[in-house]
Amino acid sequence: MPAADTRPQSLVAYAGVSVRRGDNRVLANVTLAVPAGAFVALTGASGAGKTTLLRLANRLVAADAGTVRFAGQDVAAVDPVWLRRQIGYAIQGIGLFPHWTVAENIAAVPWLLGWDSARRAARVRTLLDLVELPQGFADRYPRQLSGGQASRVGLARALAAEPRLLLLDEPFGALDPETRASLADRLGVLHRDQQLTVLLVTHDLADALTRAERVVVLDAGRVVADGTPSQLVASAHPAVQALIASPIDQARRLAALVA
Repeated sequence: MPAADTRPQSLVAYAGVSVRRGDNRVLANVTLAVPAGAFVALTGASGAGKTTLLRLANRLVAADAGTVRFAGQDVAAVDPVWLRRQIGYAIQGIGLFPHWTVAENIAAVPWLLGWDSARRAARVRTLLDLVELPQGFADRYPRQLSGGQASRVGLARALAAEPRLLLLDEPFGALDPETRASLADRLGVLHRDQQLTVLLVTHDLADALTRAERVVVLDAGRVVADGTPSQLVASAHPAVQALIASPIDQARRLAALVA
């Protein structure tokens, strides 16, 4: 009798995916599997195709060729509303509803799913604790929040319906370095404690290498490197080396200023 297959099953799988916008090739024949429970960072230069690849998973972008599967199902063949309610999504700029309270923003998807008020309220309390915001923030409005606080609410909203997959598109990119590091640390804790599958887009290779378990580098719509942080650092691909050179150069300049 053959041994049971104990390999992690792919929660998201891209197979030969291509996307074009007019004459512009955004993605070209991308094949990539994201196992359940993984924390994968997508990085690369501007225009490399990172955000397009991310948005294929929740069908905010449609593939021109190839297939994208979520939990074994072709995303092109399932109800997009059902699909997006299985997937948390947070972007830079947050996009909180300005006339809704923090609690109402966090509970938006559970409300759409028909959760009763007691269950929604309990989930809001849990998530405020998870993102380290005081319970009193539940009755505040987005205009009463700092950028870091709003980002925490955006993360809580993305987690509200207990998604199987969390998509993050530069969610903390506009924040100051200290707040960004704090939220990134909190995300790492949430990933471990909640056993979330996380797909993160970041233009910052240093951020990807220090946060994710696996890093995928895109260049001109193609995957040019895919591996652990240590494997990426050892890569000889020119696109990877260019990404690595930038933070090293910045560190050298800073060292020279404080020497």
